[in-house]
Amino acid sequence: MSWSLYRWVWRLKSPVHIGAAPAGMLNRTRLYVPARTLWGALTAELARAKVTNFPDYQQIGEKLQREARLSYLYPAEEIDGKWQVWLPLYQEDTGLVWEREDGKVEVERRFRMRLLITRPGTAIEPESDTAAEGTLREFELISPYWWDDRVSPRPVALVGYIFYKDAALLQELEPIQTLWVGGDIRYGLGRLDRVAWESADSFFGEKVDLRGEEPEIQTSRVLAHTRPPGGSTSLVGAMECLGGWDMPTGGMKTQDLTWAPGSRSKGACNFVVQKEGLWVMQ
Repeated sequence: MSWSLYRWVWRLKSPVHIGAAPAGMLNRTRLYVPARTLWGALTAELARAKVTNFPDYQQIGEKLQREARLSYLYPAEEIDGKWQVWLPLYQEDTGLVWEREDGKVEVERRFRMRLLITRPGTAIEPESDTAAEGTLREFELISPYWWDDRVSPRPVALVGYIFYKDAALLQELEPIQTLWVGGDIRYGLGRLDRVAWESADSFFGEKVDLRGEEPEIQTSRVLAHTRPPGGSTSLVGAMECLGGWDMPTGGMKTQDLTWAPGSRSKGACNFVVQKEGLWVMQ
C-alpha cells in the first residue's frame, strides 16, 4: 500500500521547552519538535480517547508507528496570510543558519533572539519551602510570539508533515485539536493548537516518493536526525548522539551517532523516513 502525505500547522498557545544539552545553569531548548516527541504526544491523545479502564499507550503507540511516519515540526511565521517555515541549513562559511521558505536567511544567534525567551526555575526543599541549594536554573523556551515586533507581536507556529497508509488513521487524528509537547506540560508549557492541515504533494518543497515500503524524500538538506550510511558519506554539518527513555524496553534507549537537522550534501540524495522519525541516507 502506498503512502499519502498531509501538511499540518500547530500554533503555540503557551511557551514550549524541548530539552537539549544544558549550558551551565541554562537548560537549553531545541528550536524544533523531534518526530519522537510528536509521536508521544499523539499517542497520549489517541490512547486517552479510547480509554476503558487504563489507556493502552504501548499498543496505540506501536500502531501509530506502523501506520504513519512523522516529520519534525519547525517554527513558522505568518507572512501575507501564509505560514512560512524556517528550516536549518549548514553553510561552510557561516555555520548553521535558518532559511525561510521564501528565501530569507538569518544566522543562528539572531534567529534564537527572535524566537526564544527564558524563565527561572528551582527545586523546593519540602521541609522549609525554600529553594534547594544549587538547583537554581534558567529555562530556554520557544515563545508563542516572535520578538522582533513588540508593538504587534506575530504568533509562532510549528509546521510539519505526516505520512500515512490508511485513511482511517486520519479520521482518528482529525478530532485532535490540541497537543501538549515537551517538558513541564503539567505547569502549562507545551500547548499546541492545530490551525490547519491539508493534503500535500511535496515535503517543504522537496520531491517525495510514496510508492515504497517506506516513504522517501529527495533533498540535499537533512531535516531530521539521520543515520549515516555505511562507508563514506558526502554529508557536512553537525553530528549528535541521541538518547531517551523507552519504558517498554526497560529504560534508557540510545542511538548511534546521527547527523543533526540542517546538515546537507553537495547534491540531492534519497532519504528513507523510518518509524521513529529518523532518516537513513540511501
